[in-house]
Amino acid sequence: MLIGAIRVAAWFAVLVIIILSVTPGWLRPDILGEKHIEHLTAYLGTAMLLATGYPGRSQSIKIGVLLLLCSGILEIVQLGISGRTSSVADFAASSLGVLIGVMVIYGLRVAVKRPP
Repeated sequence: MLIGAIRVAAWFAVLVIIILSVTPGWLRPDILGEKHIEHLTAYLGTAMLLATGYPGRSQSIKIGVLLLLCSGILEIVQLGISGRTSSVADFAASSLGVLIGVMVIYGLRVAVKRPP
């Protein structure tokens, strides 16, 4: 039951990232004040939710790769959206969030399973 709720929250987070990424610049909310922190935070939280909802080493790797691809594709898509900019720095911030999020959850999972 809990894992199902986490999965729903994770996919909702992915949907929110996609919607906010394709929203024209003047309609997009400015939540944290600095766009790189927003990118890092959004992808960090989403990666942690997905990695929690889909446990397993191979799933963690797939989550990381797919979120990195999603980030890159969304940066490219933003080139055609009015009021939006695309940058390598935005992609790097998003990627850092993905990597930290997946590594934290995977590391916690390994630490909890490891006998004392």
